[in-house]
Amino acid sequence: MALENLKSTQITNRDAVPPVLNNATTDGGALRADAAVITPSDSASVSSTFRMVSVPSNARVHRVIFAAGAMTAGAFDIGVYKSTRDGGAVVDADFFASAVNCSAAVALTDVTNESTEYSVTEQTQPLWQALGQTEDPKSEYDITLTCTTQVTTGAAAVLKAEYVV
Repeated sequence: MALENLKSTQITNRDAVPPVLNNATTDGGALRADAAVITPSDSASVSSTFRMVSVPSNARVHRVIFAAGAMTAGAFDIGVYKSTRDGGAVVDADFFASAVNCSAAVALTDVTNESTEYSVTEQTQPLWQALGQTEDPKSEYDITLTCTTQVTTGAAAVLKAEYVV
């Protein structure tokens, strides 16, 4: 057993002489939120996409929350796409969650780490870096639902994203 006395980067920076400013996304930044509701049709097929909210590429995602009414059948990946202004290509379709089953109602659920792709260490990074990009594209990403199992009964789905810039 070892006695440890560790300091986070923020505390180390504070204690430095002279003090070092911390990045506002990890120390004292303002939390922002966006939320959207969409209702897939009764026949939304596999690979259908539902762009829910937009997040700046330099944001640190704090939390992604999902809920849905019962769809009898239907499942969704929750991931990141380039914004439609940037061509709309998929970056990582299941970055936050994979195959969330909506055959029964889904209560408000924190899905930020459901897929484990957004690791604990990446959660202090801006989104562009956590996605494995080499530099900030200085744009926006769309957090998107991608249908992985065809919907047979359309029902409302809500997605809330909390982030810091």
